[in-house]
Amino acid sequence: MSYGDKTVVDDVSFSVARGTIAAILGPNGAGKTTTIESCEGLRTPVSGTISLLGLDRVAGDAEIRRRVGVMLQDGGLPQAPTAAAVLSHISKLHRNTRDVRELLDLLELTDHSKTKVRHLSGGQRQRLSLACALVGNPDLVFLDEPSAGMDPASRRTLHGMIRNLAASGTTVVLTTHLMDEAETLADQVIVMRDGTIIADGPASELLGGRSMWIEGAHAETLRQILSPDLPGYEFLGRGDQLEIFGKNPATPGDLAKVAAALDRHAINTVSVSLRPRSLEDLYFDLVEVQ
Repeated sequence: MSYGDKTVVDDVSFSVARGTIAAILGPNGAGKTTTIESCEGLRTPVSGTISLLGLDRVAGDAEIRRRVGVMLQDGGLPQAPTAAAVLSHISKLHRNTRDVRELLDLLELTDHSKTKVRHLSGGQRQRLSLACALVGNPDLVFLDEPSAGMDPASRRTLHGMIRNLAASGTTVVLTTHLMDEAETLADQVIVMRDGTIIADGPASELLGGRSMWIEGAHAETLRQILSPDLPGYEFLGRGDQLEIFGKNPATPGDLAKVAAALDRHAINTVSVSLRPRSLEDLYFDLVEVQ
């Protein structure tokens, strides 16, 4: 996708298996929303092909609209009608629909069903947008920042619904800035930066197990001291924190090497530990540092 001379999505290629949850991550401007909106049919790429549910995005548009649900980043909801009226209207546009009252209850909107959309809170509007995306019983659903503006309780409800969707065979593709949300939900993680994909795979494979963490000393000084003893490892510094990781999970033996090197150089640190890599660690490694 290009706008004039500026290419905002460049050779992005990925596939998502049916009945799984894929999370697309990346900083603002990485091309996430443009990619999702191209899949949804809201934008037309200048080149490339998009296939949804085995159908060409353009040629199969009518069938795709029937089988795909969309939750936009900004909601896109009319402001004057009530929540129930909006959901009922969307329901009438589909053949095979979920019960409107059931969805309102499931998303904790029954008490607000007669409230005009403009008077709903941000989290309530998000839940209504999700209900609109799900009311047509889609085989595939796109969720753009689905939990934005939600409180912790509403987010937990949302996560439960997303897991249930995938368990029932619905494919879910979502974008989020919340690393814990992606780590909790996603079977597949796709990381974008500058309009390209820089990582794609199961979260467990991308994270690579445990890493070593040293806190309390200057990260660059530690890297210079430790790198000769740990060939093949990557060093990621953040102020007075240094993360050390490799393709294989770090072991207690590796930790002993670190402790011995620190002792030789008389480096007194706050802590040296082994801990699982998180998706946030991976994200900073791929996006913020490079």
